[in-house]
This record gives sequence, structure tokens and C-alpha cells, in this order.
Amino acid sequence: MGEITSTHWQLDDRELVACISASERKLRRDYAEHLAFLAEADARGTAYCLGYSNTTALLMHTLNITRQEGNQRLAHAAALNDAKTPTGTVVAASIPLTAKKLDAGEVSIGQVEVIRRFVASLTHLQPDKVSLAEELLIERAAQDDPNALARFGERVVRDIVDPDGKPPNVDQPHRPERELRRHTYSDGHLEFKGRLDAETAVLFNELLKPFEKYEADDPRGYAERGGDAFADVLQQAANCPDLPTHNGLKTEIAVTISLDALKTMAADRVLPETQLTAAEARRICCDAHVLPAVMGGESKPLDIAAPSYTIPAHIRRALVLRDRGCTFPTCERPASVSHGHHIVEWQHGGPTAVDNLVLLCGRHHRLVHRSDWKVELKDDVAWFTPPDFVDPERRRRRNLLHRR
Repeated sequence: MGEITSTHWQLDDRELVACISASERKLRRDYAEHLAFLAEADARGTAYCLGYSNTTALLMHTLNITRQEGNQRLAHAAALNDAKTPTGTVVAASIPLTAKKLDAGEVSIGQVEVIRRFVASLTHLQPDKVSLAEELLIERAAQDDPNALARFGERVVRDIVDPDGKPPNVDQPHRPERELRRHTYSDGHLEFKGRLDAETAVLFNELLKPFEKYEADDPRGYAERGGDAFADVLQQAANCPDLPTHNGLKTEIAVTISLDALKTMAADRVLPETQLTAAEARRICCDAHVLPAVMGGESKPLDIAAPSYTIPAHIRRALVLRDRGCTFPTCERPASVSHGHHIVEWQHGGPTAVDNLVLLCGRHHRLVHRSDWKVELKDDVAWFTPPDFVDPERRRRRNLLHRR
């Protein structure tokens, strides 16, 4: 492959073009199969089982593709394949005719993207109108490239299936300039919605801006970057010496459990009266306040020691000077939002010492704890060994962005 064989150069021009067309049809059929695998992996939660926050992040590491390409492939997989919800309900593909044409090698990847986007803009129409739009686009796809197909959709198909456009939104109730609505779910995660006046909005955006900087190989989308940036701002606010107190104390979260139980408990075991698993609690303990307590026979506290940091301030300063930021390969997150991670975990006897600690941002800290990524220090440099599904040879990698 890559060299012109004796067979290739003997082909005349028409035969050569026929071979190119045949290979293109094969690529399209292979892409349809690829999307079916992706749809199954995404529905099954394969990425989460392997320690990744989402399927795009897994694809970036295993296929060495960009976040944009990973997101597009997942969008195609969702649109062209039926999906089964956790309750067992089957959600039909949104563009089933396109799926059949791609499986036969009769539409290109660019045409699939045009049809997917156009159909997604018609969700306010009845299903028969949406199906008609896909039929018209599929018929035209036999002679139009993606750009021409998109123009045909907007100028012709939309006039046929959606001549009036989306109905106007007449519901415009008066709302205060600032509001924040929060809802905490049973598993502990929080959803919120709100609005800010113009002055506060500028302050809010300026606070987030340094933390949501886009990185070339970042698997997160715009919303995910914003969420992580918001968490970073909250973390820095929590460390502010001027943080207001409640009943004379700064905000703390206490989990009462014996040290031996926390060390030996199964990773997926949920701690009593919490939504935290043992693995999550051990990760948090990598860089958190530890409050020693002596309990009586009826679990009554007899003595409470003064809080101490698992990672003392002088050791954290040494980590910042050495690592300069998150040590995970290609990550640009600064030290100010990075956690201290024990290479040999503390529950396995790992010491809280500079030569057993590295800085990791929240996202990569979770990844290292959940997955088969391994880290070791050599000559004060953190080296990471990827899982075999990322690199079968498991070649070590390091972060070259925080140069000393």
C-alpha cells in the first residue's frame, strides 16, 4: 500500500476512477460499521468503565483524533443508529434512510453531516414532515456535494416542509436581573440555572476566562470547559482567607469512617449516609483536610484533633516549583487549580512526601484514579504509562508544556 503496483499503472483513466469510486464506497461502508461500534460503546458507558469522563475523551486517546472529530463521529453514531435507554426503551435513529444509504456506500460523510444538521433543525415539525425532508435530501445527494446539498436543503426543502419557520416565542415573563435556581439530586449532583445583570456577568466571565482556555487536544466541549472553570473558581474562592464563615467556621464536609475501613473498602462501595464511593473518598483524601478523632464505644467523639493538611503547605510549594502545573501529558492546567496526587496511594502506605506526589488537575486526577493509567517519578519528572487500549506497547509519556 502506498506504492503504485504494476497493476495500478496498467489501468486506463476510466478504470482508475472506477477503482477510486469502489474504494470510496468501501470506506463509507466501513464508516457505517465504525459508527455502530461507537453507538454501542456510548450506550454501554464503555468510556466511564475504563476511567474516562466521556466517549470523546476515550476516542481522543485511542484514535489520536481531535475533539471536534470525535464529537462529530458520536453525533453521526447517535443519528444513524437506534439507541436503548437505561429503562430498555428503544429510541429510533433520527435519519434512518441516511443510515441505509451510508451502509450501502451511497452517501459521503460530509453529506451525512449536512442531513443530520438539517433534520435536527426540524424538531418542531411533525414526524411525517421530517421524514419527507430526509427523503428529498437523500434523492438530491446522488448528484450534489455537501455544500450544494446544504444549499438545496435551505432553499428548496425548507420551503416545502417548513415554509412558516419556527413559531415565535411569545412567553417572555418578567424576571429579576439576578437569580439562581438549584436542585440537588439523590446522587449528590447539582443542577442550576440563573441569570446575571450586565455588570455581574462581566465579572463572572472574566473570572472564568483564565480557567476555560481551549487546548488543542482537549476532549471537553464548550459547556464542559465552562463547568470545570466554574469548579476551579469555587476551589480558589474556598481557599481565600477572607471567605465568610458559618457559625464561626469555614465550610467543611465531614465523613466519619474508620481509617482501616476506608482503606480496605471495595472501590465501588458507597460510604454510609453519603453519595460518595470509597474510591471517590480516597481520591479526595489525596489533597484534603484530615480531622483525626477518637470515638467512644457508642461512637461518641471523645477527642477531636486540630485539622491538618494531608499535603502540608511547604510540600505543596515544593510541588508547584517542581511541576509548575498538571503533569498529565499535554495538559496546560496551572498549578493553582491542580491537586496533589499520591503515586503510591496513602491507603497502601504511600508517604506524603515530594517524591511520592505529583500535581494533577481535577479531570486528570479522576482519570488516574479510575483507569489503568500509571504514573511514576524519575529524576523529578512525572512519567505516565497509558492503558494497553490507548497504546498496545504502553510507551511512557510526559508533559512537555510546563518547562522548567
